[in-house]
Amino acid sequence: MRVPFLRPQLPSLEALGAYYRLAEEARFFSNGGPCERLLRDRLSDYLGGVGCVPVNNATNGLVVAVRAVTDAAGTGDRPYVVVPSYTFVATAGAVRVLGHRPLFVDVDPQSWQLDAAALADALSSVDGQVAAVLATHTFGTPPPSGVQQQWMNACRAAGVPLVVDAAAGFGAVDGAGVRSGRSVVPHVYSFHATKSFAIGEGGLVTTTDDDLRTRIDALHSFGFVEGRIARYAGTNAKMDELHAASALAALDTFPDVLARRRAIAVQYRDRLVRHGFSFQTGSEGATWQAGYLTAPDAAVRDAVLAAGRDSGVGVTAYYERPAHRHPAFSDGPVHGSLAVTDELASRALALPMANDLTDAEVDRVVEIVEEGINRV
Repeated sequence: MRVPFLRPQLPSLEALGAYYRLAEEARFFSNGGPCERLLRDRLSDYLGGVGCVPVNNATNGLVVAVRAVTDAAGTGDRPYVVVPSYTFVATAGAVRVLGHRPLFVDVDPQSWQLDAAALADALSSVDGQVAAVLATHTFGTPPPSGVQQQWMNACRAAGVPLVVDAAAGFGAVDGAGVRSGRSVVPHVYSFHATKSFAIGEGGLVTTTDDDLRTRIDALHSFGFVEGRIARYAGTNAKMDELHAASALAALDTFPDVLARRRAIAVQYRDRLVRHGFSFQTGSEGATWQAGYLTAPDAAVRDAVLAAGRDSGVGVTAYYERPAHRHPAFSDGPVHGSLAVTDELASRALALPMANDLTDAEVDRVVEIVEEGINRV
């Protein structure tokens, strides 16, 4: 049995069309039409009343969010933005687009999140040169209790703003059951086709700070605040009506999507921890874009990857190459050795995941992982 790594599933044309008729009837297809306005309200309700700005993709969402906080803080002329290297390259890429340099910092070995002590040390080592901190919720998983507050405390002490790249984390809950995004700190989510909440291309920026939401809203629409008067030099990161309609349809089935993905993750965890595989601390409430875990060592990881290739089972590695190891960002700078980042990358695995992944397919994936173990 062949099992693909991902099997994306978007809302059907019928489900999408039920909402898109609102735009057709209004002849309003972008610039905050009826679908986009309804989506803002429903997303805000889902997240507990936070301010929501839908965007055309999460990378633009990062650009707009970082620009908004650095403009507000008056730090935009500083050279560095602190980011973890154990992340997708879009995090660092958004920093470069804004004209800053990513300053890479290590992560915690259990949570795989930005190490709070390393962050504080990095901020003090380049005092006055950091424009912002762009932390991540690695694989969309909120950090353990108190960690994000530690990030906020370190940023406050250094006088720099914080943004969170929570790309895969729309719908995630932390250990206390609080849904991701309920914070003054801007959180950025991706609605890419491969995510658990999938509409093709799209994203979301959230914050409970009304003034900051207004600034983000303006920056994502040419800098307009009132009518067609540009208060800021903005960009075009607006979500159009077709994608907004798709997101509305996706919301209707999202609870079932999350429930199934979390059930699959429980099967992976229950059957693989006894073989020495480790799962991210706090991932019980994750959205599970894929089945993320680490092998006991690099040899086992490589053997599992080989077994997957040989059998047609889509086992892969995330993040096999951290951001600072990509040519585009190889000039750093880095803070410290990033030893944890490199070590995690050497053992990283990602197992197949889909809304409709069957129990038989889960059995096959586990069988292939166990075959890989036996090759070592």
